[in-house]
Amino acid sequence: MPTARQHIVDFHNPGFYHCISRCVRRAYLCGQDPVTQQSFDHRKHWIEQRIHNLSSIFAADIYGYAVMSNHYHLVVHMDPQRPLQWSDEEVAQRWLLLYPGKEKHQELRFNMILADKVKLKTYRERLGNLSWLMAAINEPLARRSNKEDFCTGRFWEGRFKSQALLDEGAILACLAYVDLNPIRAGLTEKLEDSLHTSIRYRLQQIKMASRGSNPCLDQPLPPVFQSEKLPLLSTSLKDYLRLVEWTGQAITHPDKAVIPKDIIPLFDRLNIHPDRWIPQVGHSPSRFYRAIGSVKSLRRRAKQLSQYWMKGIRAASILFNA
Repeated sequence: MPTARQHIVDFHNPGFYHCISRCVRRAYLCGQDPVTQQSFDHRKHWIEQRIHNLSSIFAADIYGYAVMSNHYHLVVHMDPQRPLQWSDEEVAQRWLLLYPGKEKHQELRFNMILADKVKLKTYRERLGNLSWLMAAINEPLARRSNKEDFCTGRFWEGRFKSQALLDEGAILACLAYVDLNPIRAGLTEKLEDSLHTSIRYRLQQIKMASRGSNPCLDQPLPPVFQSEKLPLLSTSLKDYLRLVEWTGQAITHPDKAVIPKDIIPLFDRLNIHPDRWIPQVGHSPSRFYRAIGSVKSLRRRAKQLSQYWMKGIRAASILFNA
């Protein structure tokens, strides 16, 4: 039985989440169909661009994504408190960017929203809501794809799956898992060739920044797309890139998976077993259920949900130090 979203997502407080949406029947509706040989790779760009655009509308900071042939991953920080600080005019403007309608009616709709306090409250809540963010990504893509295919019906197999990321160790493990999807799938061996991923976008941004000034690799790991510039993680961009680079090489060449000395302090700070990182990061999300985190974090979440136990405790005890 599916889990109620309220048991996974905190709709009132900020938090990090890992989300997955998969195409119906696992068909290759976003890549190269091996049966018909028809390519739908252009739809990957649709998803990537949509995620980018929505980050400036919702109270959402996108930290990671990977668009694969039949599914995509998203690591996002949602802040339901942020829209409470927006003016009524800003809420109305953002909502009209999300659902523009006909251009000639824009001003009328804007004034109608401002005059309706109930609608303003509803829209303010939705702009900080993870479910509305995912619906705003998935629904237009489904309509556009069905129109292109001259068909109707489901494009996604069901509602999106989500997991709460409870601490920084869980966030980095999930980010690395997402960014390394193409390498694990055998599509490439290089991060810069991992198309439609956040790691490739980060590397491109660093390359562009280095032409004019210092790309600030020592700054806290920033979102790839963000609505506000607020540092939320203590791990630097430089350390994260080094971690993902080494992890990708270790996955591709297991016989050369010696842990570099400069990465060990990061593992120590995040309370992660260095020798268990590679076996675990390839399966991290699937070995957990509603949430990913250390044993302590999972027990705290279980207590919040009035439960005695949460799936993933054993996986957490393997990956994280006590």
